[in-house]
Amino acid sequence: MTEDMTEVNAEKERTGSIQRTIGIGIIVSILGLIGIGVWFASIGVSQTTFTFVVESDTSWSGAFGTIEEGQRTEEGSGSASFAFHGSIASAFVQKQTEHGFLTVKILKNGNSVASQTTTASYGVVTVASD
Repeated sequence: MTEDMTEVNAEKERTGSIQRTIGIGIIVSILGLIGIGVWFASIGVSQTTFTFVVESDTSWSGAFGTIEEGQRTEEGSGSASFAFHGSIASAFVQKQTEHGFLTVKILKNGNSVASQTTTASYGVVTVASD
């Protein structure tokens, strides 16, 4: 019976050791992710403001976004604008009608970096920043 208790105690000790190791690994991983986030913030990766400007006389639908914030689907009629933060921006927008025009511009910190227009029936505009 004493031998069985010794084995049980040894197993408990091994299990506790494994749990401590996993806990330490999780803490180190979390601190590493925090460090990467602080590093990205310090070099200004996500500090650039992008504004997507839609100019249209018809209805449209599309995806707008940046690498850091992801894509967001928007739809509307006429003109609109959307702001995102990140390092690279892109948009894919389609007219929902046969008539009219659609222009999509990307402004980076207020300066135009990309623009495309279509008047095609159900035309598509694709723009991306550098």
